[in-house]
Amino acid sequence: MYVLLTQMREGERGIIVDILGGHGVRSRLLGMGIAPGTKIVVIKPGNPGPYIIAVGNTRIALGRGVAEKIIVRRELQ
Repeated sequence: MYVLLTQMREGERGIIVDILGGHGVRSRLLGMGIAPGTKIVVIKPGNPGPYIIAVGNTRIALGRGVAEKIIVRRELQ
C-alpha cells in the first residue's frame, strides 16, 4: 500500500517509492540519504513538530511540507 509519509504512524516501517516536488526538494532529500528504495522507520509522527524518521542508524527530522512529498510503501507487519 502506497501512502504519504505524513499518513504513517509511530513505529511503522516502509520503503520510499517516490519523491514529489521539484529539483531542490529532491536534491536536498537525496543529500540526506532519502531516495527511492531506501528503508525507513517512523520514530515520531509530526503531531506536533517535525516528523522524525530513521534511515539506517541515522535520525532525520523533516517538516510537514517536505514529509508530504515523500511516497512510501508500507511494510506489512
